[in-house]
Amino acid sequence: MVAVVQLCALSTFALVANLHFSFYGTWDDLLGHDGPASAAPSDSGRDGGESVAEPLPDDDVTSQVSDKMGKLEKVRFRGARSGLSDMGYVLLPPEYFSKAHAHDRFPVGILLTGFPGEARNLVERMKLPKVVSDLRKQGKVQPMIWVMARPSTDPPHDTECVDVPGGPQAGTYYAQDLPEALSNRYRTAPTAKGWAIMGNSSGGSCAMRTAMMHPNSYTAAVSLAGDFRAIKDKQTGDLYGGSPEFRDENDLFWRLKNRPMPPIDMLVTRILDGGDGNPAEPKEFAGLAKPPMRIDLLERKSGGHNFVTWNAELYQAVPWVSERMQVEDADDSSGSTEGKL
Repeated sequence: MVAVVQLCALSTFALVANLHFSFYGTWDDLLGHDGPASAAPSDSGRDGGESVAEPLPDDDVTSQVSDKMGKLEKVRFRGARSGLSDMGYVLLPPEYFSKAHAHDRFPVGILLTGFPGEARNLVERMKLPKVVSDLRKQGKVQPMIWVMARPSTDPPHDTECVDVPGGPQAGTYYAQDLPEALSNRYRTAPTAKGWAIMGNSSGGSCAMRTAMMHPNSYTAAVSLAGDFRAIKDKQTGDLYGGSPEFRDENDLFWRLKNRPMPPIDMLVTRILDGGDGNPAEPKEFAGLAKPPMRIDLLERKSGGHNFVTWNAELYQAVPWVSERMQVEDADDSSGSTEGKL
């Protein structure tokens, strides 16, 4: 009976923690099973075809967005290069459907949740559609396409957006397949100057790594409490094939010290009271940047590793992204392929 009571207590604690942090949204997600909306490695894209975004039926998440906010679509992304697929949500601005903007292209902001979260957390917990709607009413952001996804396409494996040797090519998926899939379905900005990638926790790590290693895909990145190091733990396993050199290449501090600066802007958060990690590390990281790279700090006096803090930070991060987004014709680069998707 003592063991049963202890088990019930632990289960209650785990349930409360999960309800607060939204680590898992379903039993399938907890157990690593592939449900209707879960990620699944696939060979369907490795035949030289194009990455695609396939519409999925509306669900209880899409119904939470009103027409005034835009239209929220549930989509499955299938990667041609990586062979990976996952589902997410795409928020289209009201202007996307107006006659006056019928031929306009729109900047794209991709927001990745933390591991092992689900894309729905970005609607229900981070409340990105509401944040965007509030800021648009205040005239602080331009019309954009917002994409909500998760940072792992191989659950329950945390791939950290790394092209794992002999494993999931997650880096390729987020840097090339996902932008291509979106561009094949929506009227997106034709060059990297109209693309940004963001994330919270491990999603922030992915955003920074992807933009730094693939500046031809993204011109801006935002990290809300992401790691700067190339981590190795129970969730990741060895992502680097036992190679110290490859691990270095995926360490963001190492890259700033040993590789040319990528031409991107980055925003990283810093909690001054240490409520979410060492506050000295983001400042040190930002201090290493040199032109053409720029790193800004989003500082708060207090906060934690939770959705309450990340939601508040979005009200500053989203305008920061919007200010940097440009929709230019792909031919404006005078024949250069730099920045083309």
